[in-house]
Amino acid sequence: MRRSLATLLLLALLLGCSSSGTKAKTSPEDRAHAEDPLYALTLLRQGSALLQQKRSEAALDKFQEAQRLAPGNATVHNMIGLCHMQMGTLDQAVSSFDQALELTPAFTNARNNRGSAYLRLGKYALAESDFLAVLDDSTYPHRMEAYYNLGMAELQQGRLAAAEESFHRAAYAPVPVPDAYLRLAEIAEKQGRTDAAIDLLEEARIKAPERLEAAVELGRLLLQTGRTAEGRKQLEEVISADPGSALADQARSLLASL
Repeated sequence: MRRSLATLLLLALLLGCSSSGTKAKTSPEDRAHAEDPLYALTLLRQGSALLQQKRSEAALDKFQEAQRLAPGNATVHNMIGLCHMQMGTLDQAVSSFDQALELTPAFTNARNNRGSAYLRLGKYALAESDFLAVLDDSTYPHRMEAYYNLGMAELQQGRLAAAEESFHRAAYAPVPVPDAYLRLAEIAEKQGRTDAAIDLLEEARIKAPERLEAAVELGRLLLQTGRTAEGRKQLEEVISADPGSALADQARSLLASL
């Protein structure tokens, strides 16, 4: 979701083609704003900042006002969809992304976002279709993250070999997706390849030491395979790094089982 904020740059180009709608408010300030072709861009920037702060309802107000001033703008519909994603109103998110894609069919960010909404809704085949279309766009700067998303859709459908290939692409990209290592380790463990799962989690710890999920999973597997001292070290690091987190609670629970 956060990478869709890059679509802000598109609005400056698209606003000039937008038509004026009927004004619901008639104050002098509103009339001045309606006559300012850059005010919708200001609203979009304000809404994006609010969305990054997870103030989704306030952000939605900004984007809806931008939509009123610049109707028919795909970028605004995409941002409204992102608000609904953050709010958990996923059907409305899909509808907003649909509108963005109807206006601009080649809007890859909106398609990737719609695929993510489908994934959360459990509509895995539709999600997979969107992610494959995203990957057809060789200019899309977040293709490795799209491979991760595709892997999630494949994994949820039980297609482990396909998911493993997608996660491998995401993990071993020039800029790797750290969570891909976790999913590869999950698949390896499902297949009974515990040593391979441990190797993947150790690699994740090296490449993304801030991702404590990998430390918890690595600690758990090390304990299960009798490598108690190594497992304890991983779990204690999680507790020390973020003592009040749910991950720290998991680590404490694992240590308590010793």
